[in-house]
Amino acid sequence: MVMLQDARQILIVEDDEDTAEVVCTLLNEAGYNAVAVDRGEDALHEIAATSPDLVLLDLNLPDIHGLEVLKQVRERAFLPMIVLSGFAKERDKVNALEAGADDYLSKPFSPEELVARVKALLRRINWTPQPETKLTVRQLELDIPRRQAFIRGERLHLTPIEYGLLVTLMRNSGQIVTHDELLKGVWNEQYAGDYSVLRVNISRLRQKIELNPRHPAYIVTVPGQGYRMPQ
Repeated sequence: MVMLQDARQILIVEDDEDTAEVVCTLLNEAGYNAVAVDRGEDALHEIAATSPDLVLLDLNLPDIHGLEVLKQVRERAFLPMIVLSGFAKERDKVNALEAGADDYLSKPFSPEELVARVKALLRRINWTPQPETKLTVRQLELDIPRRQAFIRGERLHLTPIEYGLLVTLMRNSGQIVTHDELLKGVWNEQYAGDYSVLRVNISRLRQKIELNPRHPAYIVTVPGQGYRMPQ
């Protein structure tokens, strides 16, 4: 395999050899440098050693469950991660999102959709609002050039999706941001109406920034409409 200089590095964690080969070929043809490992321990080692730009993660691995891999990575890395899974139930999707996945794609999936999801997530990570360098809402601060967030002076460890939600809500503080506006702005048009992915990520974000997530002061639900961040 010829490695493309400066191409985005994608790690595929998949124990099915045929699936791993197909996905690697697909992404290499799309202009990425894709490599595959088939075990969770190997994935954790590869992530620590090479810092890939994005990870495609199967859940059903032979040594460590994919959710455990996801949780361990999320403890220390702002790394885009898409779960690829044969489990298609809503609860499986919610579990993966709650564990820190940025996206969830059920098998079998179309090659076009996989490449589109990868491109969309990497595009969101690359996007930096200009000319803003800092956003502040009360005790919540975002350092945009460093992609870092702080609450009451403490550093927050956010996923790329959580970061995108926070940027959008903070920039529109005092206003209602509708469900569909958040889905379109932070994900893309493919997620129109997918309110479960939004609810899970909002819930996860509240756990990180609110003193009492059951009575949020920063991300307030506007019933039937969306969310608002009071100034």
